[in-house]
Amino acid sequence: MNETPYSQLQLREIFHLEFLRWLGRKLRAENYALKGGVNLRFFFNSFRYSEDMDLDASGIKVDTLKKIVMKILEARSFQEPFRPFGIEKITTPDMSKAKQTETTQRFKIHLLTAAGEDLFTKVEFSRRGFKGEMAVQPVSDTVLRSYKLPPLVCPHYSAEAAVLQKAEALASRSIVQARDVFDLYLLNTQVDLSSRPRVASRRMAPALLEKARENALEISFEQFHDTVISFLATEDRAVYDNAAIWDEIKLKVIEFIDKIGQGDV
Repeated sequence: MNETPYSQLQLREIFHLEFLRWLGRKLRAENYALKGGVNLRFFFNSFRYSEDMDLDASGIKVDTLKKIVMKILEARSFQEPFRPFGIEKITTPDMSKAKQTETTQRFKIHLLTAAGEDLFTKVEFSRRGFKGEMAVQPVSDTVLRSYKLPPLVCPHYSAEAAVLQKAEALASRSIVQARDVFDLYLLNTQVDLSSRPRVASRRMAPALLEKARENALEISFEQFHDTVISFLATEDRAVYDNAAIWDEIKLKVIEFIDKIGQGDV
């Protein structure tokens, strides 16, 4: 078995970074935007890794986007540069089973490593329209430097837009996710609500804000431990694997949600 200095989460991240690099060569910036946990990690100093990557897409036909993504994934020139990182092969999606609709396009991918691992990751495009302010900016040097990768520019949602998206997700998911609370906790220090005018184009309804508060409070430490801790950088796990810290995180997020309700975002 060949050893690699990178963790399973880091190998997925390397794939996400290089897929975005190739996607940027094929699509216009106005046709897509990175969102979710990967957006927070690449642009807003998040130390929570993501297994999957989510984007919004608009202004491009379903079949056209499918062909572009599959052409990238199947290209030998795309796959070969992953070998120095310990990724021997990228198994492309079975498109006969993949969800490809006017609202969602999903690509399930397997990264086969030199150590014999089969790492699953998913790239999903939502086609329900863009939600919030977007920008085209360089990915954090800190992230790229970890893998000695060259600069990468990518369209993504602003911190203010990410706040609203995460708060709405916390309020609206059929199954409440601890990661939404943790991500709002991280964003709380990335958005200075008091020193800038509100730039978001919409507000959350009071009922949704109240639901977000309720959902944040109901998430147990056990759920946080089981679904978030393993996705943190190794050096941060011991710090946050603490019930008292989780209670403090929830209280800070409740305060942050109150600021959102005051129209500061």
